[in-house]
Amino acid sequence: MKASELLEYIRSELSVISDYTSEIGKMVQRGREEKPDLPAYLRDYNYSAFKEICDHDGIYPDFEIDSSLTGKFTGAVNRYLDTYAPGDEDLKVYVLNISLYLTFIAKRPLHPPALTETGQIEIIQKGRYYYCSEKSRYVHDSSALCRYCVCRPL
Repeated sequence: MKASELLEYIRSELSVISDYTSEIGKMVQRGREEKPDLPAYLRDYNYSAFKEICDHDGIYPDFEIDSSLTGKFTGAVNRYLDTYAPGDEDLKVYVLNISLYLTFIAKRPLHPPALTETGQIEIIQKGRYYYCSEKSRYVHDSSALCRYCVCRPL
């Protein structure tokens, strides 16, 4: 499939949960007044990606994305969310589509580089590559999404 087709699919999926994304936007605004913590960094990073998706004018040059890989990725995200957020369908749609965008179109990490400030994980960018302190630790964990993340081991 073309990246432009995936982007349109992601946009259509996210449009179904517009009330949910509006609430996330309000949480992001309120959170800027507080001391950032791990959930705040993740919320801001994902919402920033959501805004990019909404504002994207297209993909030039358009490129091919392996449909079988996006299918495997979708299954892995769904299994992860069924385990850690069972029954929260809006969250599932949101996280899945933001993750598809970050991984296959934007080619950025699934976790924000700002997490370094929380002491949880270190993600750094050197040139056009991202490196993660936890990639080698979790890449073979069947429930982790690390095997799909663009980061290289740090």
